[in-house]
Amino acid sequence: MKTRIEVTGCFPVLRALNAQQFTNAIEPRLLDIRNPLSGLQIDMFGKVTAVDIAEERGIVTVEIEVSEDFLQRHHLQPEQIRTILVERITKLRHPATGAMARVEARLAS
Repeated sequence: MKTRIEVTGCFPVLRALNAQQFTNAIEPRLLDIRNPLSGLQIDMFGKVTAVDIAEERGIVTVEIEVSEDFLQRHHLQPEQIRTILVERITKLRHPATGAMARVEARLAS
């Protein structure tokens, strides 16, 4: 399952980041989430497969892939995971300074 998320509000705080650095800022946010059904901790459940930075529009579009096996193993539906992905990406850690930056995230249309 692939999900595209638009991230806004990250400029100027994260302006200097390239696509790999955005990936490095996002992927740790995909660790240690709570399963919405059981409330138990889930380890790494997705990976960033693409980052498109449109600085002139102030938008970073991120594509995150979650394996179908993961969804089946944890008895989750794609919409449940998409909601969690958006929530987890609203705060990103700057890879160089370690400071947390609050951003806005929503599903890309």
